[in-house]
Amino acid sequence: MRKRISLLAVAGSVALGLTTPAAAADPVFPLVGPSAVGLRLHPGTPAGVAKESRLVFTLPEPAAGDAAQLPRGEVTFTVDLGKLAGIADVRENPAVTHPECVRAATTLVCKDPGTAGARPGIDLLIGAAKGSADGAAADLAVSATLQGATIRPVTTKVSVGGPDLVMEKLPLKADLVPGQKQPVALAFANTGNRAAHGVVLELAATRGMEFVESYDNCVTRAGGRTAVTVCSFEGDFAPGEAWELADPLTIRATERAYEDQLGYGIYETGSRPDAASALSVPPGKGTGRTLAVKKHGAVTSGKTATDLEPGDNRREFAFRTANTADFVATGATVPAKAGQTVTAELGFRNQGPAWINRARVGEAPVAVARTDVRVPAGTSVTKKPEACRAVNADGGERTAQQQLGAPRYFCESAATVLENGKEGYAFELRVDKVVEGAAGKGSVSVGEAGPQGVTPHRFDPRTGNNTAEIVLDAKGGASPAPSGSPSGSPSPSGSPSPSTSVSAGPSHNASTGGAAGAQGGSGPLASTGSSAAPLALGAAMLMAAGGALYVGFRRRAGRGRA
Repeated sequence: MRKRISLLAVAGSVALGLTTPAAAADPVFPLVGPSAVGLRLHPGTPAGVAKESRLVFTLPEPAAGDAAQLPRGEVTFTVDLGKLAGIADVRENPAVTHPECVRAATTLVCKDPGTAGARPGIDLLIGAAKGSADGAAADLAVSATLQGATIRPVTTKVSVGGPDLVMEKLPLKADLVPGQKQPVALAFANTGNRAAHGVVLELAATRGMEFVESYDNCVTRAGGRTAVTVCSFEGDFAPGEAWELADPLTIRATERAYEDQLGYGIYETGSRPDAASALSVPPGKGTGRTLAVKKHGAVTSGKTATDLEPGDNRREFAFRTANTADFVATGATVPAKAGQTVTAELGFRNQGPAWINRARVGEAPVAVARTDVRVPAGTSVTKKPEACRAVNADGGERTAQQQLGAPRYFCESAATVLENGKEGYAFELRVDKVVEGAAGKGSVSVGEAGPQGVTPHRFDPRTGNNTAEIVLDAKGGASPAPSGSPSGSPSPSGSPSPSTSVSAGPSHNASTGGAAGAQGGSGPLASTGSSAAPLALGAAMLMAAGGALYVGFRRRAGRGRA
């Protein structure tokens, strides 16, 4: 059977949104694949064979909230190789073998049977053909069919030869304290066979890090979790030459720094869908003097082409700053009488000073915190938040049919919690009877997820405020008598139970999913002062692997294997 894979698609990937035309009954899906790929001259390796690049084509993941779901059923992919004769050779990726792929004349046809929860796709390798000329170019067309849907084809421009910009690793210090600064000595080279006409430097720093200087040829767009700075440099950057910044560039750990990342990359001007475009960075100039680079050796002119090795255009670096974040549990006191259904909003807030981010490039989101809710005695949960799951009193798992009426719930947070951020989970509780005193109180605890609940975070210096109470306050009147009471008092059974909603904690209602999408992780998140979408650096930056989007689809480890 096929295995799932998660790829960083080739730089320049085309990612169009999922649409359903109003006049059409069938959904329309665009194919997702690279818009261009550059190939090294043949032979590209010491062994005398072509150096191959990877080509991935998939159907897109549906946009959040779109009525059209992931396509189901067998998808037939057709790769038109006709225009590549004498220019490039294409074959199936042997590490990701596809079933029922047949080469017929100038086409390659692959059938993906389709499996629920997986995205259909194909994985290919492409290299320059023997005898291909420097500068040769042609289009590779890929189409697909699926019963009950329309799939828009995609065309990839294939070219032989070109520049190959390589970003060198930075000699940065990883362990910092808030306020500490260090120089960013960026250097890059062109190892291709043609000059690059203008280059763009991209720097993506997560929330805890910031650049000190500003320059007029650099523009910065700050989001909720990441700030992307784009600097443009004119001129020709010849093959075989290296460059470095001629002016100082300094990075500083801010007061909110804890675990942060820096992504830095170099690209030929116009050769990739850069983070500036994705972040809607406006055209124009920044402030200050012009940031310059030092050039070494003669500059030669050449024909602009797609970068030959996009994967070495960028680097990443992780920082660890000695800092703390105080997570405070938020309980609630709810006026309640027997027979009522009330709403209690529970959760936690981060009193800083640090933000906590566990979104990492190429990794599944990891919750920052777990909220452990112990339901007050005498009450039953009639509605729970989506981010919370029911457990037994000892923390043991319950079935899907036992999610309501449980004595305890575990709620997983988003992968990012900003300084001064909040997480809230709204529970609906039916008050079966009011239990007075300590026996009738529930609790809310926040911390690191553990086998039976939560343990204190290592970054939290104050664990005394990690637990708060849930109190059902019966003051203000006697509980109504139950239906059929011999006391002769009126029975409330003929009218609906009154509902009360009181929140002593975050304003976010986690039962509706809230702002989880804005924070880039699983679980809801209250308003944190930012609505910026997450970037692709962990779920946090758009810099990864040449700025390409993530694509995931099923693969086959080999024919005839289960």
